[in-house]
Order: sequence, then structure tokens, then C-alpha cells
Amino acid sequence: MATEKKIRYDALIAHEYLVGEEKRTSWTKVGAAFPTADGKGINVELTPNLAVSGRLVLRVYEPKPASE
Repeated sequence: MATEKKIRYDALIAHEYLVGEEKRTSWTKVGAAFPTADGKGINVELTPNLAVSGRLVLRVYEPKPASE
């Protein structure tokens, strides 16, 4: 029986700021999320002692390439 690969999402918040007149966005990782066992929901695990307000974005986790 094949096992399914579990999907991990990074939980991120956006910070918008200006450089001159150009609007830029920086992202801060505040936790991770995983599908529930029955596939009908998502569990979000936030970093302890973190105040989060506004929009929370979930993105599929993509590991960084290994440095040589």
C-alpha cells in the first residue's frame, strides 16, 4: 500500500512598506499548517507567544535548494 506524501503549508503574514514610491512586501513565517486526517480541514500551528492580526496566508512549503 502506497503512502501519500503529506502536504505542509507555511503560515505567513505580509508587511507592506515603501522604498521611494515603490510598494514592496516582506513575508514573515508565523507557523505551519497541515491537512487533517480526514482531508476536510487544515490544522494551523502558530509560533508560540506570537501576536498575529490581519491576513494569514497559507502557501505550499517548498524547501530551499541545498547550498554547495
